[in-house]
Amino acid sequence: MAIFLALIFSWFDWRVIKTKNYTVIYKPGYEYEAIQTLNNLEYYRLYVDRLTGNNPRNLPVVIEDTGILSNGFANPFFYNIHIFTYPPISDYYLEGIQDWYRLAGLHEYTHIAHMTKTAGIPKILTRIFGAPFQANMYSPGWIIEGITVYTESQFSPYEGRLNDGFFDNYLEIRIREKKFPDIIEATNEPLSFPYGKIYLYGGEFLDFLSNKYGKETTTRFFTVYGSYPWAFISPLFPVFGIDQASKMVYGKTFPLLFSEWRRYETNKPINYKLPGERQTKDGWYISSVVYHKNKLYYVREVPIKLDGFRYKVFTYLMEFNLADKKEKIFTTLNSSLTTKMKLYGDNLYFCNSEIRRAENIYYNGFGITSILKRMNLSSKKTEVLFKDDIRAFCVLNDSIILYVKVKDKNPGSEIWLYLPEMRKKLWESDFLINEIETNGKWIVVSAGKRFENTDLYIMNFETKDFIPLLKTPWTEGNLFFIKEDLLGFIANYEGKHRIYSIDLNQPESIFCYTKTGFINSFVVIDSMIFFSGLNSDGFDIYRMVARPKIYRLKEWKANLAPNFDSLNFVIKKGNYLDITKTILPSARVPLFLPMDSTSKKWLYSAIFAGSDATNENSYTMVIGYDQLNNIPYFHMGFQSLFFNPLNMGLFYYYNDLLYLSFNYPLFYSLDKKVKRILSGLDFKSFDGYKRKEIKLETSIAGGGPHTTFFLDFSAPFERRTFRSSIDRTGFFGSLGLNHMLFNGELLIKLTGFSDTQNPDTPLISIRGYEDIHSQSGFIFKTEYSHRLLSIRKGLWNPNIYFEDLFGTLFIDYAIDREQEKYYSTGFELGVETKVCFGAIKIFPRTGIAINKNKKIKMFITINASSLFFNH
Repeated sequence: MAIFLALIFSWFDWRVIKTKNYTVIYKPGYEYEAIQTLNNLEYYRLYVDRLTGNNPRNLPVVIEDTGILSNGFANPFFYNIHIFTYPPISDYYLEGIQDWYRLAGLHEYTHIAHMTKTAGIPKILTRIFGAPFQANMYSPGWIIEGITVYTESQFSPYEGRLNDGFFDNYLEIRIREKKFPDIIEATNEPLSFPYGKIYLYGGEFLDFLSNKYGKETTTRFFTVYGSYPWAFISPLFPVFGIDQASKMVYGKTFPLLFSEWRRYETNKPINYKLPGERQTKDGWYISSVVYHKNKLYYVREVPIKLDGFRYKVFTYLMEFNLADKKEKIFTTLNSSLTTKMKLYGDNLYFCNSEIRRAENIYYNGFGITSILKRMNLSSKKTEVLFKDDIRAFCVLNDSIILYVKVKDKNPGSEIWLYLPEMRKKLWESDFLINEIETNGKWIVVSAGKRFENTDLYIMNFETKDFIPLLKTPWTEGNLFFIKEDLLGFIANYEGKHRIYSIDLNQPESIFCYTKTGFINSFVVIDSMIFFSGLNSDGFDIYRMVARPKIYRLKEWKANLAPNFDSLNFVIKKGNYLDITKTILPSARVPLFLPMDSTSKKWLYSAIFAGSDATNENSYTMVIGYDQLNNIPYFHMGFQSLFFNPLNMGLFYYYNDLLYLSFNYPLFYSLDKKVKRILSGLDFKSFDGYKRKEIKLETSIAGGGPHTTFFLDFSAPFERRTFRSSIDRTGFFGSLGLNHMLFNGELLIKLTGFSDTQNPDTPLISIRGYEDIHSQSGFIFKTEYSHRLLSIRKGLWNPNIYFEDLFGTLFIDYAIDREQEKYYSTGFELGVETKVCFGAIKIFPRTGIAINKNKKIKMFITINASSLFFNH
């Protein structure tokens, strides 16, 4: 009993600290992260409030550990923000992040301050009926994310995406290649390089508006648009919403303002030009260029569309032969890389993503970690060395690896040593290390302290100290030893990502190798530089002759850290009641529906929806009165992760259905052949509570990068012994295979079922036939889907966008209980369609099927999805 009670109370182990403005919720052991988030929010809060014209009420802030995954999100509907604890590491370019909790916290707080800003009638409606009447929620993504990018870039000239150089350089490339985006592309974000275009175009566009029309116009726009009771129709017809507000504030509609922005950018001098000769033309994302035996090896990540609004990202280890200038896929990795690759002898070392348990709700109690592997480039033999939250590593020899982790519960790093028989922690440091490189003589790190970007330091292994090598307010990284005492690196001085070098014996002089371009990885081979450079399609391999020239750093402004000691606020401890208070309904919307064709009998009801701040518990309810049947009307759905990772659901329909479900993830992996094993147990009382069903479920999925499989099985049963009206045992199973073929997807699926005692006869559904009722049977489906055409066209009013056209060839086959055979073949055409600023994705398919009787049947299916939360 004591063990059971201890287990129960362990699920109440959220900790709470609060001020007048924020309630920070976190798990034990994350006090530091909670305090730092709270300090930054309180310190910079007034800037965000003035920018958005809003003064939000006390905001719940949840701290979540997702392993080595960095992110956060804001939920304006249920009114909370979540901050993931891991400080990000430079990936495809050097992003200036001097303090993760400042950048992430203020980014997410800006979302809330912006999207909850209301005025006039919507302010009254929001107080009465809740979040659906928050007019600023109905904005395009480039406004929602653009204002956060703008905000995160205001607190330091060396932090935020408007300051690190990637956005500005990429815009110059689009201008140079005459591919500057219009408002349709910016709004709908077709799958193309780069990811996150609403951040890029939105941040740059709002920065332009702020500079030309004044910062106060941003505040005025949020106030004007936030006063429109009809704002909810704006996503479909912008002319009646955001364009009307835009004309009031800026004197022009947003399409005209976008054109004005384009003219402004295209009239600026274009300085961007990649030096050297382009070697590859595949684009997308490249990182970790290394050199071995006259060949380059690097990682390329490419998304490939498989069907409507469904794509898969492939992580390729590429090989580029310098002799014949040919590129090929050396191997396909199981998951994305978490650090840069390292080469030692004939062996390539790299870290794949893997899943581990973590203290969070968002990912169901799971997070990301790293698996360090060693691959022999001659034999391709790969072995796993160890798993840990590796932030950076270097290879001292094939048996000894020095690696870095983020310090537990404090800022800084832990330095670890891996030996074949053991791992041991050497020491801790206040420096947050992003990269570590060695050539046997020197160990150099890219690292920084709080409110600093990364600088260059020499690691002294004996004294366990870091000797400053180059210290600036900008970001340095992507280290490479050009010679024994000559360190090459990339830095974003002047907003340009260029190649530099510094002599470790005489660090007073810096040399620059590239005047223009944007570079994220490089190697120097004799007198040649091979590098990954940015173009409009992404990154590709280029080469040039190394001609270093002396570089003099420009004078810079001092980088001042915030003085949290000057803050005047009181921190109080809270408890679990502070979390339960957040579960009050965020939506309280009246709903009136006719119940008959005469419209004389109505359903008078209201919809209620809510969630606690942690997202452990959420619900929707419809409560009312059914005038037609003269009975109360009550539908409820409740989801809970209170016993995370156990997912519980409760659904209730008045006088008809009670449904209770339990789903538990038994296994997750990104690296193994079996990726997922899920189990489920459902209890259902239905048909006026006359029938009682218990159902056992199991789901298994796995495979490799190009081929995946799935196996699903369920067994529902009913017994009179537990007061069901019938005795029944059923079996349902499906087995399938997905294979990427010629940049399309082949699906093979076999489904079988037997439910002979069920009075509600199951359906066999195959194309070319009406629904076939049978108590048992088999269904075999095979189909091949492929993208046929990129349309990429749309309208602003009404707001609709057509992205890509897909075609599917299929063969369906079925056998019912009577051994009757059914089969058909045909094709489908589907167009990816986005409406309402791209928030609603619709994939309508039109198909033709010819069945065994040579009858032709046309059919239409529509799949739809929508977006809710913002990152």
